[in-house]
Amino acid sequence: MAHSDFYSYVPAGSPYRNGSETIDGTLLLVGGRPATFQEAKGHGLYRWNGGDFPGGDGVVYQPAATGEVPSGGNDRTVGYRLVNTLETNGMWARRDNAETYSSFGTFRGDNGKDNAANAPWGWDDQNDGAIYRGYLATDPALVIDRYFSGKGSFSLTYTRNAFR
Repeated sequence: MAHSDFYSYVPAGSPYRNGSETIDGTLLLVGGRPATFQEAKGHGLYRWNGGDFPGGDGVVYQPAATGEVPSGGNDRTVGYRLVNTLETNGMWARRDNAETYSSFGTFRGDNGKDNAANAPWGWDDQNDGAIYRGYLATDPALVIDRYFSGKGSFSLTYTRNAFR
């Protein structure tokens, strides 16, 4: 997710093919998890292909036991740890907190542009025509079903979905 666009990447050998969206490339896995890079001087998040970065600088995040802070805008080895946004007092529990959010799914802040960053339930690919705001968090099965073909038997029924 970067700048109101969802990017679709699949691991090498995946049976998934283009659906309503085009697959944007192959996903590099490090330790079985996606390798990503954070856009320099912004918050766009992209897959890392193991090569260079646009503009020549960037941060490479790799799975680790603990999260780390980059040493600067050109750090190639920064550990990330996934955080449960659904934990008690986590982001989802605070979704109506006016100190954190300016509106539902939109963070309050003025670093460059007022209230420009969104929580997962506020993400929206502005040009996909197939998925509504927040569905990447609240109905990810529907996103996958529409974005990709070649899924084989694929259920839209959840055994658990805390956002619903």
